[in-house]
Amino acid sequence: MEELIRYIENYVHLSKKAEEALEQFTTPESFKKNEFILQPGQYCQRIWFLVSGMGRKFHLSDGKEITSWIHTENETFTSLQSYAQDTPSTEYLQACEPVTAISISKKKSKELIVFPEFVTFTNALMEKQFALIDQNTREFNNRDAKGKYAYLQQIAPQLIKRAKLGHIASLLGVTQETLSRIRRV
Repeated sequence: MEELIRYIENYVHLSKKAEEALEQFTTPESFKKNEFILQPGQYCQRIWFLVSGMGRKFHLSDGKEITSWIHTENETFTSLQSYAQDTPSTEYLQACEPVTAISISKKKSKELIVFPEFVTFTNALMEKQFALIDQNTREFNNRDAKGKYAYLQQIAPQLIKRAKLGHIASLLGVTQETLSRIRRV
């Protein structure tokens, strides 16, 4: 819980009552390596904060896994479209390593809005996430394979060290062979 509180306090200071509510409304969870946290067709009703481990977000295209992102410690993750629009998920969330996380349900997160600091935090977090998605999309679209890998090394060095080569290649939109050549240089 301390990790989550520190994460939130990067955005806003929490009152003691807000901290107590957060502890009451959140749930510690753990997932085994390769365990699915969410699958297509399920409704995503939770947001997870990764305390330890690594989680992957991917979908299938013509039977092929397409990794959209890999999350590591001190990051939040969810199936945003399913969560925000209350629609069935079209993607998988999977533990790439044993994962320890803290989750909050959509219902409980709505109850936290009685605390103004959670409204401020949620708005700041969403702004940051949208900006990162926009920046990452632009950077990946404007670079060749070598440039994409260099950018990923810059923004997510832990991901490069720990994720499977095939997952990284999929995230970058290149083959494993191309990624292997880039890494050898």
